[in-house]
Amino acid sequence: MNPGTTASLICPACGQAFLSMQQSMEGMVQCPHCAHNAQRGYFGTHAQVAGVAQVRRRVSQTLQSMPAPAPQPSQPAAWPGLQPPQQVQTPMISMARPVLQPSQALLPTGAPAPPQEEFMTPPHLRTSPWRNAFIMLAFLVVCGGALWLWWDSVNAPAAKASRVTAPLPAKVELKVPLVAKTQVARALMPPPDVVAFAADAKILVNELFAADSAERRAACIHDAGKYGAEIEALFGGTGAEKRDQYQLTPISGMPMMLPGGQGVPLFKLKTAACPRGALVRLETGADGRRRISWPLLYETHAAKLAAFLKQPDAAPTWFHVGLRPSHGLDIAAELRPKYITFDVQVSAVSDPHFVACVERDTPLGRFLDRETDWGTSYLARLLVRRRDIQSEAPCLQVIDCEGAPER
Repeated sequence: MNPGTTASLICPACGQAFLSMQQSMEGMVQCPHCAHNAQRGYFGTHAQVAGVAQVRRRVSQTLQSMPAPAPQPSQPAAWPGLQPPQQVQTPMISMARPVLQPSQALLPTGAPAPPQEEFMTPPHLRTSPWRNAFIMLAFLVVCGGALWLWWDSVNAPAAKASRVTAPLPAKVELKVPLVAKTQVARALMPPPDVVAFAADAKILVNELFAADSAERRAACIHDAGKYGAEIEALFGGTGAEKRDQYQLTPISGMPMMLPGGQGVPLFKLKTAACPRGALVRLETGADGRRRISWPLLYETHAAKLAAFLKQPDAAPTWFHVGLRPSHGLDIAAELRPKYITFDVQVSAVSDPHFVACVERDTPLGRFLDRETDWGTSYLARLLVRRRDIQSEAPCLQVIDCEGAPER
């Protein structure tokens, strides 16, 4: 240790010794043991403590060497009959200074204690009150710059595209993702009252078979004026005598109209001429009454689609059919990536079984792919023709769908 630059000081608060490089007596010194902060003059050194100890020893020796106090004067004579008073011993009061504590060893006898000063942080350790505010401001500036760069990078391609002035081709097919109408219908349309539909279907079918005039039969059919001849050919005259026994039962599940997505209760009408069962559904007229939809009943009862597929040169024809998306396992494996396939149902049972194909990369194919969901049955009116490809079931080529957007 270099005595010229350092000094060994003793803290007046805790009495602990420590080293300090402070030379000025008015400079501030802080005790590393108890953090007491005061001027350099209030801290003593080992030499001062030794001097105070020597003074204390000299004062103690002087007091010990002083002669004993003089004896007390004799007491006056006691009165007769009285006991002499007992002598009271007065304790000797020691004039020696009590042992000084370490925190008082540096102070002169009788001197007032130095004022206690509060602890103050050294200037080099103090922080500015504006420091946190500047840090927060810098953080906000960095975040704002990053956000602006991200926004500019996202919107730059759109801005460049808007400045392109080159003429577009004459026919451009935009592939805009549209929400399927079936999904909108399911969310907005309330489900039909199946019980009410079943009650009306039973009344209408009973009246249709019991009617003895064309007017009574027409009253059971929706828009009967267009199909008068077909109604009379199927249920009028001697035709009704062959179908004197019939059975009407509801079909489990509820297919969706395509497009639109509205649920349609279906019923199975089994007669002697149609043992598999024809499909029956009801339509609501302008007067609010429900009646039988004739095209679906007539085509499924007379097996019109099966007869159409037996004609190799038949022109494309419209048919009411039931559809269900399929994996296309009935057609050849090399053709499956090219077509979207459906299982076609034209009776109340799965027999006969037909396959409908539509090309994927066409507006109609994208429409049917968007409007149909896997595992859901649909009822649609399709324009079809016979398709002679390698398949395990008779195949139909779908040309158009009623209600599809124009191509």
